[in-house]
Amino acid sequence: MVRRSLRAAWMPAFATLLLSACGGSAPKPTAPSDEEAPGGPNADGTEESAPKPKVKRAAVENFRDASNAYRSGNLAAAENALKDAVGEDEKFGAGYFNLGVVAEAQGKKDEARDWYKKVQEKDPKNGDGLVNLAAMYQAEGRRGEAEAAYQQAIQVEPLNGYAHLNLAMSSKNRRDYPDAVKRVRTALKEDSQNVDAYVVLAWTYFDMGKYELAKLVCVQALNISEKNAAVHNLLGLVHLRMADVTKAMASFEKAVEADPKYVPSLMNIGSITFSYKDYERSFRSFDTVTQVEPKNTQALLSRAVAARGMGNYEEAERGYRAVLAADEKNGAAWFNLGVLQQEFQQKLPDAMKSYENALRYEGSNAELRKDASERIKQAQIQLQNLKEAEEMMRQQAEQEKRDAAAAPPSAAPPENVQP
Repeated sequence: MVRRSLRAAWMPAFATLLLSACGGSAPKPTAPSDEEAPGGPNADGTEESAPKPKVKRAAVENFRDASNAYRSGNLAAAENALKDAVGEDEKFGAGYFNLGVVAEAQGKKDEARDWYKKVQEKDPKNGDGLVNLAAMYQAEGRRGEAEAAYQQAIQVEPLNGYAHLNLAMSSKNRRDYPDAVKRVRTALKEDSQNVDAYVVLAWTYFDMGKYELAKLVCVQALNISEKNAAVHNLLGLVHLRMADVTKAMASFEKAVEADPKYVPSLMNIGSITFSYKDYERSFRSFDTVTQVEPKNTQALLSRAVAARGMGNYEEAERGYRAVLAADEKNGAAWFNLGVLQQEFQQKLPDAMKSYENALRYEGSNAELRKDASERIKQAQIQLQNLKEAEEMMRQQAEQEKRDAAAAPPSAAPPENVQP
């Protein structure tokens, strides 16, 4: 899902791409200028799809106050200043839009929806509120309503870039690649420097298997935003598909350099280093993810597997147990716990129970299910062999006792006899 970038320059990068391994960044927005000033080019020189409504000077001043409050983290003051702004100019669409953003940041979802709806009511040619409203619907799983709101945003504002980008993602996901490409190009008409549009286009080519084109689009995006972690990460995935692990790692590292908390690249670095048995670096990478996202069960599980590779079996078990505490039906966690118990802790009965739980809860991973079934058989054989070995040792010990009891006593040497 792509969130509409804010038109006000003071707002941060609210645009995010909920792709399989990628996030997005906001294009360069614009802020209201002088009283009665007509709309013109964006700050980066690109043209708006339509002239902006005139904004009263008093509203602009209130908006700037809101900007300062927002930058300082004072959401309440930003809200008050934005309300003053729309009070001065009731047709100030960007004011209503940003009130919706602030309400979302405060966790006031119902209020945010009301502000987003008011954007189009007060500024009929502004589709931004509908786009963020659609994004809220999408986050709630209301896909039909989200799709309708994106379409309505385009009816209101035909070149609304983020409405087209969200619909492009929907088209890509259902493999309607021509429509996805068409919509991305429409988004670029609104803002030729929109990095999110390049990311969606690159993902489209990636899904189509056109890796050279995907790489070219990523390079173009980096020419616009050199330190964009999402683009570096996607370029890394492209390099992986092109079987160039070295370049892939370099791209993932650049992503983390740009954003030390960028989870997709941290996960990718952890996976690659694990495959090369650099367990310590893999552990560090996954550990960073768990600090950023403490409830990320995939990171917790991967961190535990890396700990096992380091020989830290206690840490590995704690990790698996932490995953299962959060999700007791996590088949992969049960499976890996079973491997630890079977191969490193010699707890065969416990391992068999863990594998059985893996089979109980993992319904989609056929390879894991097959491996778990085979390991149960192996553990049964190992357990039987141990029982037979223990029985042989017991019988041998008893035989030694019987032999010792049946042996005649040895004669004692005569006393006071000199050799």
